[in-house]
Formats: sequence, structure tokens, C-alpha cells
Amino acid sequence: MSLNYVKDYNREIREWLLKVFALAASIPKNCLVRRTCPVCKTAESTFFANNDHLDYVRCSRCDLIYMNPALSADMVDKGFQGEDELLMEYFSLISSYKTGRSEKPDPVTDCKLKDIYAIKSSGRLLDIGCSFGDFLRKAAYFYEVEGVEVNPETAEIASREFVVYRKSLQELKLSQNYDIVTLHQVLYGLSDPVRLFVEIHKILKRDGLLYVNTPNAESYAMRLYRGKANHLYGYTTQNVFSYKSLQALAEKTGFRISTFRTEWLDIYLSDLMFFLDERKDFIHKRNTQIPGYEEHMKQEDELQRSLGLDLGERGNYLVAVLEKT
Repeated sequence: MSLNYVKDYNREIREWLLKVFALAASIPKNCLVRRTCPVCKTAESTFFANNDHLDYVRCSRCDLIYMNPALSADMVDKGFQGEDELLMEYFSLISSYKTGRSEKPDPVTDCKLKDIYAIKSSGRLLDIGCSFGDFLRKAAYFYEVEGVEVNPETAEIASREFVVYRKSLQELKLSQNYDIVTLHQVLYGLSDPVRLFVEIHKILKRDGLLYVNTPNAESYAMRLYRGKANHLYGYTTQNVFSYKSLQALAEKTGFRISTFRTEWLDIYLSDLMFFLDERKDFIHKRNTQIPGYEEHMKQEDELQRSLGLDLGERGNYLVAVLEKT
């Protein structure tokens, strides 16, 4: 069963998020630094939303939504490397809900594999930010897999089954030997996405693929909830991409978008009613205090899937495969 439908998990995540919000509210202004757009480097932007503590702006040139001002790049990087106690608490929490090895997926229909498999059905794959190794377990049925993970707790778990490099890609200096590189929920936390894409370009073969799955700036949920949307929680989200901003990043670093889609509406009736009535206490997808909350989420997800909704560019996550140019 998906963790989205587990009441205890959602309750613990809600309690953890309240700590995150409290920490975000306590960050001294002198610890925040002004940013130019991390993709096109322009300083021109317009206000997009405030998440009750921190501001997000939209780049006037490439449409990227990014936190500004934000924590320094050094503080962000160290946080993901294990020096943020609250972030480490999150990884400990979700690891307690991890189950055993999953069954072999159908690569034609699996939401994490189908976009890659349709273009390359074999080869050497590197998952950057592999966390606990969940995607590696799926991909290992079809590809030669390795991972990169700088978080010590998650890297230790993933390395029990796979080769996992525990340094940044720039430090590793890997050879140009990969057919596929994947980024699952990584772009949102990067202070410098351009640098990562440049490094990925170096290690991909001439016909290599880069797969990206990341929050979507143009989703219905972002438009509805704005600063209350789950992609803008707390202080860790640095960037939220759209097709336009991802295209700008790709063109700048030697890639082109081969396939693009969005997925998951992420708007539930229970959430919507609570948002309208109790906005102060609303937490997108974590309102577990509502009776029957998880059951309602599951039923609505199943209904949406059965309807085969075409969300166009408005799904809550964007999924893209990029090719080297």
C-alpha cells in the first residue's frame, strides 16, 4: 500500500512538518542571501508566493519559481549531507515505514520506468540522489544500476544492495560510461542545477538519456494552494520547474527535451474543504486529523486514475526525458 494512505505515517509527517515550519519561522534574516535565477542568472523576477515564512519569486525570463532570499548554497548542501538534524529526523521517520523488496515491475506501465524504457530498454544507469534505493530496486531488473547519495543514513541503506557513491557528482569525476542518468525529486533542492546538468552531460554517452521527475510549477495544486502547496513547505525547496524553465536549463547545458508529461492531480476534496475553512492549519496532503482522510485520498486517486484524466501541463509533477545534443 502507498504510504499516502497510511494514517500513522501521515500523522507523524504532519508533526514533523510543524517542526519544519517553526524552524523556517525562526531563521534570522541575516542568514538569508539574495539570489539571481539559478538557471538563466537574471535578477529580474516577480513575487509568486509566501509559504508563511519565506518568499518565492518567478523568474521574468525563464519562469522558474525559486526561493529568494534563501539559505546559502553551502548551508543547503550541508543539510542534505546530514548536518541538518531535522532533515535527518525525516529520513529516520520514513525508513521506519520501509518494507521489503518489491516484485518485478512492468516497465511498460510502471510510472517510474515507462518513459525511460520506451527509449532504452537496457544499459548502464546511474540514479543521482538515490536515497534508500527504491528506484534502483525497480531499475535493477532491466539495467546495470549504480547510485549517488550524499546523505549518510540513506546511502548506508542503499549500499547494502547496490554500488552507491557517497560524494557529489563533481567530486566523483566518473567516466563517460552511462546510458541513462535519473533524477527523482532532486532538482527542487539544488542551489545550482546548471552545474549538476553540466556534470551529467560529461558522464553520459553520446546517445545517453537524462530522466527528470520533479515538482511542477504550473500544476493545478500550485495555482490553487500557492504558498500552502506541498512543494513550498518549510525551507528546503529551492526551485520549482515548469516546462519552460526545464527547457531553458536543458538548452543551456547541452540537452533537449525528448518527452514530457505531467502526473498526479494532488487535489482532494477533504483537503480543499479544509483549505477553504481552516487555511491557517491546512497542510497539503497531511490533514490526517480529518476523519477517514486516508480512505478518501485513496478513493479519489483510484477514481482519477480510472477516468484517465489528461492533465496536460497541470499535473503536480513533471516527468521528462532529455537527450544530449
